[in-house]
Amino acid sequence: MAAINKEQVDMDNPAFAQQDPHLKINDEEEMSLPPQFRNRYPRRPPLFDGLLNNVRAVTKKVEHIKGFKFEVAGGLSNNFHLAHSWMIPPSNKGKAPNPNPMKQPPVPSYTLAAQYLGGELRTPFDQPSYIMTGRWDSTGKLEAAIIKKLNETFNFRLSAFYLDSSPNNAQVHLDCDISGEDYVHSIKLGTGLYSFNMMQTIGKRVVLGYEMMTLTERNMSLMSYAFKFGISQKQNFYAQYVGAADQLILAYNQRLLDKAYFMSELEYSNQSGESRTILGYRQKFATSEVIITVNSKMKFSSALTLQGFAYQLKLCAIADYTKDSYKFGYGIAMGQV
Repeated sequence: MAAINKEQVDMDNPAFAQQDPHLKINDEEEMSLPPQFRNRYPRRPPLFDGLLNNVRAVTKKVEHIKGFKFEVAGGLSNNFHLAHSWMIPPSNKGKAPNPNPMKQPPVPSYTLAAQYLGGELRTPFDQPSYIMTGRWDSTGKLEAAIIKKLNETFNFRLSAFYLDSSPNNAQVHLDCDISGEDYVHSIKLGTGLYSFNMMQTIGKRVVLGYEMMTLTERNMSLMSYAFKFGISQKQNFYAQYVGAADQLILAYNQRLLDKAYFMSELEYSNQSGESRTILGYRQKFATSEVIITVNSKMKFSSALTLQGFAYQLKLCAIADYTKDSYKFGYGIAMGQV
């Protein structure tokens, strides 16, 4: 399994299809919904791969713009949505060449994303019978998925990835989720691997889980483990060991005020013997949002998002004091963003 980039959830990661594409924090906004649309299974645990989504919505930047990004998005109908985005990276003029030959300098790119929701969607509360998504960019990457929920118990996901323009690097994954009132089981069949994992709620505060993954090409089996403890309604502690990366992750999140969150994450790699700590803060207002992070290597980042009726403005900054590197970016999105 590929390592997850802390600054961007990329479709290079084979677990992309099992992650919330925007890693949104659970703001408990569903309490304002009619009773028939609220969560009917409050004790149902998260997926094994999605255990840390609430924390990584802050500690891991889903999208931290470096340069300029312009996006236009909209729905052609209630079922079909398109999004076009253009990314212009900062200029490398006057900078020393990167000593790492494997890391190519960023180039301007265009991305097309599409989503189709099956079924009749007449109100915002209607649930689609299936979901089809696709994304392509000018560098050759292609990602497509279809999600089908058969009933309250079974959910299927079929995902295909082209990591670059070469078809030899394609990956296909089929996932089946089996959910109950207090458990979730997942079965994955993919290119070069198959796995089974389960998450079980125990009592009112504890969630335990494990994953067994087999890499067929290497004839190797790996075990991973997950743990969640609800300290209170506003505080949670997480622990996860990822066998594929031989990595231990400890995390903590706390809701300080209404729409204000504090997050922390500690990673230790047994392969390299290195560790990293990230602290984050997120404050959401009626029409804006601020996210600030700092890690143990003195790297600071901030992102300010301003949301309008049919537009979104985003200002980003990254300061790496150890490398004396400072990067800024801003983005404009129009339409249904």
